Amino acid sequence: MSGVYIHIPFCASRCIYCDFYSTTIRGKAHEYVDALLKEYEERSDFLPSEEPLRTIYIGGGTPSLLPISELKRLIDFFNNDDIEEFTIEANPEDICEEWAKSVGQYSNIRISIGVQSLNDNELRIINRRHNSKKPIEAVKLLRDAGINNISLDLMYGLPTQTLETWEESINGIIALNPEHISAYCLSVEEESPLGKLVEDGKLTPADEELCLEMAELLRKKLKEAGYTQYEISNYSKPGFESKHNSSYWDGTPYIGLGPGAHSYDGKYQRRWNLGDLNSYLNGERKENGETLTDKDIFNETVMLGLRTNKGVSASLFENTDNYYNNKDYNKKAYYKKTINKLISRGLITKKGNNLILTESGLALADEIMRELFI
Repeated sequence: MSGVYIHIPFCASRCIYCDFYSTTIRGKAHEYVDALLKEYEERSDFLPSEEPLRTIYIGGGTPSLLPISELKRLIDFFNNDDIEEFTIEANPEDICEEWAKSVGQYSNIRISIGVQSLNDNELRIINRRHNSKKPIEAVKLLRDAGINNISLDLMYGLPTQTLETWEESINGIIALNPEHISAYCLSVEEESPLGKLVEDGKLTPADEELCLEMAELLRKKLKEAGYTQYEISNYSKPGFESKHNSSYWDGTPYIGLGPGAHSYDGKYQRRWNLGDLNSYLNGERKENGETLTDKDIFNETVMLGLRTNKGVSASLFENTDNYYNNKDYNKKAYYKKTINKLISRGLITKKGNNLILTESGLALADEIMRELFI
């Protein structure tokens, strides 16, 4: 299978933590959709012909800011009986009855709502447009429209956020009974407005110890509520794992449309469009790319595999000496010793032939991955 990611860069305002390409320029939706469809026609051969198209993901930016007519134009162009999952990101304040009914007529639609917090003070700090009541109203509208695949996003480690307010947000999300929950620790990107505020000492994110406590609390409460942690930041009810996002973790080819969007051919080529809306609308798409080495692919396989509850094949570490010119250096022996050490410390478990992080290992995921990189 393969997938298409469609980037919608339009935002009413910018969240202070975001470093994805976006713009507050509005009013060019029709021309932009035209450009997206043109790019797809020009680049569809980037995907392997033997890989059928199975997932579509419209992200951003804020896709729910598109006029309904333009959003439906995208859905109708890409949707067919072969598409198993068609995800649309939405902000709570944009979901009205008309919007919900318009997207609800498609049986394979999945809606991903950026909630981030159910605490009004925290929402104001990160410059979200909605209040804590809007996500509740939005979910009800989607349910009334017959949509039975809803994902809600949360963030922890926010400035002023405490373990108590975090637990209140978790409890509120569980009460909404979504099929899927994504939860991300706040990352301070240098180029984001948050990066500047932190540098100037105007905001202070939660410290590492508190973030670890928040992650542990999240795992505990969602497990009790019947959600499976199938990836470090993602939880779902049985059968509702994100098919599109899972393709990023298992090496599935995908194509990204729009300024700032990335593509991967499933082998050695990764491409990305530069963030330049005006050039894109003028048909002057600018892109960059890289050719991955075998070492790059090895490290990415380790990193992405260990992020999931499927883990990574132990066989991957049995043929690593060919990455080194020094014949006296036995990497295979190193891996055997390291993996046994991680297992004895209770950080990794072996299931069949796969190595999987334990709950204790999840808290040290970055450190463990570095130990296993070439």
